[in-house]
Amino acid sequence: MLSYVLLGCLDPENFREFKLVKRQQLSHNVAKFTFELPTPTSVLGLPIGQHISCRGKDSQGEEVIKPYTPTTLDSDVGHFELVIKMYPQGRMSHHFRELRVGDYLAVKGPKGRFRYQPGQVRAFGMIAGGSGITPMFQVCQSFVN
Repeated sequence: MLSYVLLGCLDPENFREFKLVKRQQLSHNVAKFTFELPTPTSVLGLPIGQHISCRGKDSQGEEVIKPYTPTTLDSDVGHFELVIKMYPQGRMSHHFRELRVGDYLAVKGPKGRFRYQPGQVRAFGMIAGGSGITPMFQVCQSFVN
């Protein structure tokens, strides 16, 4: 898995900017954001079980950093997607509500302690309470691919 980090577009120490190329409203408060990677064959470089930190500004102009898990895998080359639920008083939600196609998002990673290795276990159960459904979706997707 280390090779993905070395070949990917992420930097665990520094934020990198990624251009928003598509925004799709999924419900009144959920949208899918598609960000372009540097080349059509680039991968994000996010191991299964890891997440990214996104940086933005809240409604007061204060910097906000929040972790997110993309819904795409490294087999999805050239882009990555985030499905974001935007809360009325959410500080980072404000930043995502204001993002328009052509804007950039600052991203840093990979982050996290857990690193899933394919074949590590035969079966396992998951409880998504508090962690969000996207990390669970990411792990399940890795079993299918």
